Amino acid sequence: METRLLILNADPVFQDRALSVFDTLEEVETRIVRSLPEAISVLLEESFDALVVEGEAALAVEQATNARQHFPSLGILCLAPPRYGAEIDSSAEQQKITLLSSAWGCRRLRRELEKFVNALETQSSPAAEGIDPCHSLIGNLNQFSAAEILQMSCLSQRSGRFTFKSGRGNSEIYLQHGSVRHAVFGTLEGESAVAEIFRWRQGRFYFEDGIISQVQTVDRPWAHLLIDNLQKLDETLELVSV
Repeated sequence: METRLLILNADPVFQDRALSVFDTLEEVETRIVRSLPEAISVLLEESFDALVVEGEAALAVEQATNARQHFPSLGILCLAPPRYGAEIDSSAEQQKITLLSSAWGCRRLRRELEKFVNALETQSSPAAEGIDPCHSLIGNLNQFSAAEILQMSCLSQRSGRFTFKSGRGNSEIYLQHGSVRHAVFGTLEGESAVAEIFRWRQGRFYFEDGIISQVQTVDRPWAHLLIDNLQKLDETLELVSV
C-alpha cells in the first residue's frame, strides 16, 4: 500500500534534501504545501499517513503541535537545523512528534527517514470489508457525521459498540446507557480517539447492541465531549479559512 506524505516547507527556493530521499523510496507519494492553513485544508480533504514540517526548530515544532491538536492520529516529522535545545526537544516528545536534524549527512538522513516511513507502514491497517446485515444501525459517514450518530445514540440511551471503518483503519466507540465509556483507534484511546473519529468525513459505521467494554477511558458526559470536539473542529475550519 502506498504511503502518502504531506510536506510543509514555506521556502519555495529551499533545496529539499528530504524530498529527494522520499522520491527514491518505493510506494511513497509526496505533496508539498507552503503554509499551515493550506496543510490543514489538504489534510481535511484527503487522507495522508504523515505530515513532514521543515524549517527553523521553534516554528516547525509549533506548526507540528498545531497540526497534532487537529489530527491526533497523524504521523508527524519535523526537520530542523541542529541545536534546537532541550525545551523544543521535550515539546516534540510530548506531542509524539519525530524531530530530526536537517544538517545530518545524506546517509544518516536517508536511514532515519526510511525508519520513519517504515514505522508508518507497520502502524497502518486497511479497512476491513463486509458488514453483517443483522447489525442494528448501519450507515455511511458522508450521510451522517460521527457527531450526529453519537448524539442520536446517546439520547436513545443505547448500550453497545460502534465500529467505524475508513481508509485510515478501524475504530470503535463503546456506549453504556447513553454514555461514551471507551473509544479506541490504533494507539489512541479515550477522548483522543473520539476527536479523531469526529474528523472523518468518509467511511462506514455499524452498531452492535449489548457489547459493553470492560475498559473505561472516557469519564465526561457525552454532551461535554460532543461540544468540545465540535468546537475543536470549528477551530480547524476557521484556521483553514484564514
